[in-house]
Amino acid sequence: MRRANWWMALAALCLLPWPAEAQPVFRERARQLPPAILVPVDELAAALERDGLPSGPLFAKALEGAAKGVPADRLLPALDRYGARLRQARSLLGGAVEPAVLMAGVDALTRGVPPATLRGLRQPERRPVTLVVLADLVGSGLPADQALTVVRDAMARRAADDALLGIPALARRLLRERGSTDAAFQALRQRIRQGGGRIGPPAPPGSEPLSRDRLRGGG
Repeated sequence: MRRANWWMALAALCLLPWPAEAQPVFRERARQLPPAILVPVDELAAALERDGLPSGPLFAKALEGAAKGVPADRLLPALDRYGARLRQARSLLGGAVEPAVLMAGVDALTRGVPPATLRGLRQPERRPVTLVVLADLVGSGLPADQALTVVRDAMARRAADDALLGIPALARRLLRERGSTDAAFQALRQRIRQGGGRIGPPAPPGSEPLSRDRLRGGG
């Protein structure tokens, strides 16, 4: 899966609820995996559950890898690392964390958000969409402290999720135009201050900020 498509899929998971019923659904779907994969994945999942962590994201990751044709000798170590990242994300974010937040936290760590940044997030900031946008800003080239400041600016202005999800595309454009992270950072903060509930200019066709309707397949 291309990075852009994975980001869209993760954003979709963050905007939609992850009910408790999703856990056994992913486990049941994993029954189609070959025994060489399913048995060790079951063991990894049981260890996560003993530690109070959800196993659904692990089964979802296993199904994703199997669908891509990743061989067991590569998939199983990757799943072991994913489980370790789930533990790390839970430890950094603290308390009872919903699966979508954990998944976004794992993606943030994978994409270069420093552990100290996750640990320092205030409680209102520990939202799936916030973590997805933070990770995408860091992945776009903004330093983590600047990315967090941008997210906090938008949250202080009560930006809707759709507006938050539009920020990374604007950041990438400003980084190209301004030629330095500091100049892009200042321009991005100014745009957020001026933008109200709508951040950024109209996007070209096919690259509009993600919305709930688009993420749910509604156009």
